Amino acid sequence: MQIKTMASAFGTALLFAVTACGVDESDRTAIQPAAVSTVAHTSGVIEEPVPDGLLPANAAPLNYSLQLTVDPRREAFSGEARIRASLQHATRTLYLHGRDLEISEAKALLDDGRTINLDWKQLTEGGVVNLTAEQALPAGELSLSFSYRAPFNTRLEGLYRVDKGELAYAFTQFEATSARLAFPAFDQPGFKVPFDVQLTIPEDQIGIANTPQIAEQVKGDGWKTLTFATTKPLPSYLVAFAVGPFDVVEWESIPETAVREREIPLRGITTRGRGEEIHYALEHTADILTAMEDYFDTAYPYAKLDVIAIPDFASGAMENAGAITYREQLILLDESASVFDKYNYFNTHAHELSHQWFGNLVTPAWWDDLWLKESFATWHAHITLDELYPDGHYLDALFNGSAWAMNEDSLASARRIREPIIHHEDIGAAYDGITYAKGGGVLAMFEEFLGRENLRRGIRRYMKKYAWKNTTAKDFITAITEANPQADGAVLQEAFRSFIEQAGVPELTMALDCGIDGPQLSMSQQRYLPLGSRGSPDQSWTIPACVTLFTDAGPKQQCFIAQGASQNVSLITERCPEAVLPNSNGSSYYRFNLPGEQWQALLQRFDELSTHEQISVAGSVISAVSAGNMTMDDFLAAAPVIAGSDSWRVSIRPRDTIYTLLDHGSTPEQQQLLRTLLAEWYRPRLAQLDALDALTPDQNQYRMFMVSTLALRARDEALLEELTGLAKRYTGFGDDEQIHPERIDANYAYIALLAGVETLGKPFTDLLWKQFLEQQNVTLRERHLQALARSEDPVVAAKLRAAILSPDVAVNEFGYIISGQMDIPEHQQAMWQWMQDNFDAVIARIPTWQKGQAPRYFDSFCSEADAASVAAVFSPVIANYESGPRYLAKSLEKIRLCAAFVERYGNTGS
Repeated sequence: MQIKTMASAFGTALLFAVTACGVDESDRTAIQPAAVSTVAHTSGVIEEPVPDGLLPANAAPLNYSLQLTVDPRREAFSGEARIRASLQHATRTLYLHGRDLEISEAKALLDDGRTINLDWKQLTEGGVVNLTAEQALPAGELSLSFSYRAPFNTRLEGLYRVDKGELAYAFTQFEATSARLAFPAFDQPGFKVPFDVQLTIPEDQIGIANTPQIAEQVKGDGWKTLTFATTKPLPSYLVAFAVGPFDVVEWESIPETAVREREIPLRGITTRGRGEEIHYALEHTADILTAMEDYFDTAYPYAKLDVIAIPDFASGAMENAGAITYREQLILLDESASVFDKYNYFNTHAHELSHQWFGNLVTPAWWDDLWLKESFATWHAHITLDELYPDGHYLDALFNGSAWAMNEDSLASARRIREPIIHHEDIGAAYDGITYAKGGGVLAMFEEFLGRENLRRGIRRYMKKYAWKNTTAKDFITAITEANPQADGAVLQEAFRSFIEQAGVPELTMALDCGIDGPQLSMSQQRYLPLGSRGSPDQSWTIPACVTLFTDAGPKQQCFIAQGASQNVSLITERCPEAVLPNSNGSSYYRFNLPGEQWQALLQRFDELSTHEQISVAGSVISAVSAGNMTMDDFLAAAPVIAGSDSWRVSIRPRDTIYTLLDHGSTPEQQQLLRTLLAEWYRPRLAQLDALDALTPDQNQYRMFMVSTLALRARDEALLEELTGLAKRYTGFGDDEQIHPERIDANYAYIALLAGVETLGKPFTDLLWKQFLEQQNVTLRERHLQALARSEDPVVAAKLRAAILSPDVAVNEFGYIISGQMDIPEHQQAMWQWMQDNFDAVIARIPTWQKGQAPRYFDSFCSEADAASVAAVFSPVIANYESGPRYLAKSLEKIRLCAAFVERYGNTGS
């Protein structure tokens, strides 16, 4: 699954099953006796322990038969579910999952023909269910049968309804624990079994599921029943179905290959009238999928592939086996789409296709090893795309994402990649930048350390050994170690564990020492912590490290394992190097620090470095000033060098430091000085780009960032006027007041709207709001709403706040208003007060698994007083929301770290 964070978008089995899947219990830090609680009910108190994480180890499913009656035009659906299950010992009590299901009948069907009635009680809000039998259920196999009905969910999880004009659709989103909203289930990833699905739907509608449809029966009275082929073994979170008046685009099947001796039927599914917009996505699917088959040396595991576009979707995309779902704006586009939109499409699509192996074919046994699918899909998508489209800068994006993840990993409250999941409420926190971007970066580091082919050999071994099974981190690390006998296995395993089982960013402080013992590198390591952090630096890692030595004979690379608090490394050069780059190829996951004169020597060679190395250097410069290890004067001397990079991913890094001071720590006079700095850094880059005869797509994206920075932050009036003209043409302002996407380069559409909001005032914002309400295209809606949310007009801001609770703004859209206004210092307090006044209503709109993330909206605050206010509002209730305490701790820490940074560098600029 690819996650849209709330701030930007509004993203084991029982012992019996674990043993059956060959999982080593010695590695299961999170698989332990279930956390328990006692829950009060109107009928009294359930005295027995209630499992709050893993279910007890007595029962396991063997297969499911689901028969659902679904009409998206109604308020509810109904179902018949039968679960073939195995009991290790006789019992009168079973636990499984179901949430907000109205059960009309529950019974156990024994193989000797007996029927035993079951009493159904939902014990927890998270959906733990107690089944009590009227007599003991025998050990062995039996069937659990349920008749039920349930409302369509209104928060984009479980089985939910989406209205588009006069048409209605039903979609599913089950990861991580929302299958229980659609049917009774053992809703854990370690239970991987076949599913048989039948959908009874209106005759004029279309039904989609994980597998091909194999039968259709007209029922009369306007209904039909669709039967789908039995699935391969799946965990409940990968089951999917959809019902509605879809456009179905039958695409050319993906032809057989040397790895796969069959074709794969490929289809695009959209809401009515949008089928042609999915052509671009389908055109590129075969190339990505076959490249992945070649990498794994394993055929695509499923019988067909449907690519499904959903207009209202809480996550970015979801890797349901054979029926992948996406936000419309990520998958519906054409050749004229912006570079950013195309990057998001390719990255998201490749991510979800990679999941068909990482996660679907081989599935984590429990959520503590979520990284075994999300980190891997993040990394693997980028390396696949880089091979297919070498001009797309996908590896640059991978390393850049890893560098940005270090910001979150710098928090004392950061979680580990492999974080133990004890309670159900802990699961949601695993879907963050640590699992995705840090995990992807750590895998890239080990790929560089072992070599691409050596790592691939281990992954192929892992994939073949555990196909259709569940795994833990130990299984993966062992497979990699066994496939790479040339590496020190003990060191390799320790290195893996040191990065996945502890939080934080390593900081390597290096210094060249060219004394009488010959050139050496003096090195120490600790956990990196920024100014104001309350964390402890006393950590160390086992790090695959490589440095580049710049000598008079040319650059030389030297690799070693960094271990312990300090060490000296003898260098492979007789003469003292002129400079040292502490992270060759920028591929290792750490920040570094150097003495002042050695920083200067490195920056003098900045243009000689690869983009990946420049990303590492830029991140380390900014982290040094953020930790107080570099003066602001030294940072301001380094910033123009970084800003002059040929890569926009590197060039824009210093501007965020200036933005923080502009927004939080400077007087009007100092703000003008800061804007002058931005102009001095970035105007030359824009001039260089404008002097080129033609721009590559990446250079055009670079130019957009330069124009945005100079016009909207450095206050370049000529560029602001240019963007305003684009906004008028794009929106038909002062003309026909119709949106004209063809009149503007899509790369500039959003910043043009921002300029129009700033310069044209309320008449323009009124037009944007009108067009937003009329527009069905979610990409255009998103641009309009994000631009409106950044209006500095208090009247416009108040109108938008009122719309947060309006049905005019979709569930996956209203967060743009909150985060947008929190990015405007003048609106922060008004937005925060409105949130307090409407707290319960806002929380009610958020999907259950995202409610705990609500504090992230307010990370833009930057004072101790604001941190105290956020804490006072959220602390009394945050424990009620999934992963809420962790997200609140992170948000409060970010606010306080910003305050500490501004206290050090704001106003005085020291």
